[in-house]
Amino acid sequence: MELSENTPLSLPLFLLNDELEQRDMASPDLVLDVILDETLLAHLCQNPKVDESISINIEQYQLKAELAQYEDALNGSHQAQLLLNHGPVLSAVVSFDNEQVFISPPMEMMPTFDLGEEEES
Repeated sequence: MELSENTPLSLPLFLLNDELEQRDMASPDLVLDVILDETLLAHLCQNPKVDESISINIEQYQLKAELAQYEDALNGSHQAQLLLNHGPVLSAVVSFDNEQVFISPPMEMMPTFDLGEEEES
């Protein structure tokens, strides 16, 4: 996955439970959408050591329910974090006040930068 500034990042989210390993990764429960601003992208440019991870709280994001049974949960209080592990490997966690937790599959990523070196026509 390539990440660039001011681009949207959409991550599929799955309810964390005993059936998670049997889930179809093409059919998520929720989708987390976040715009990668300069600050967030700077955090994602880190590559933690093998035994470390970095948790990044995100304030501006949107959640969409892909399954009707989770639409009511979106009205409740929740918080989202991006987790960065060695690789770098990116995943997301969304926790709800009702103690439901949704996670995204880990994805290898490579931040890219616009250095402003493109020629103007």
